[in-house]
Amino acid sequence: MTTEDMIEKLIELSYPAYKKNSKGCLEARKLDRKEPVEIDGYTFTCWYEYICYKVCEYIKLKIPDAEIDLELDGNNTVINLSLKDGDAQVLNNKMYLLIKEWSSL
Repeated sequence: MTTEDMIEKLIELSYPAYKKNSKGCLEARKLDRKEPVEIDGYTFTCWYEYICYKVCEYIKLKIPDAEIDLELDGNNTVINLSLKDGDAQVLNNKMYLLIKEWSSL
């Protein structure tokens, strides 16, 4: 699996968890209706944008030196990631373990 594949898999696996854990929350209801909502100083218009943002936060937490550019554009949101070779291997290992854990839930 490539880094890009793993990021997409994390986004896919995050959807149900974030939606389930956010039930009843005003921000979650707005994201369900695709209404703009401000969270952490960013304006999100759908779940995909928010989940991409959270995945970027995870990457930044695990690899602080990673250069991450998140282009919020609804369901066309793009994550641009620049890593050193050694960092890519570390991140891929951590994402693989997380995917394995989340897939078994």
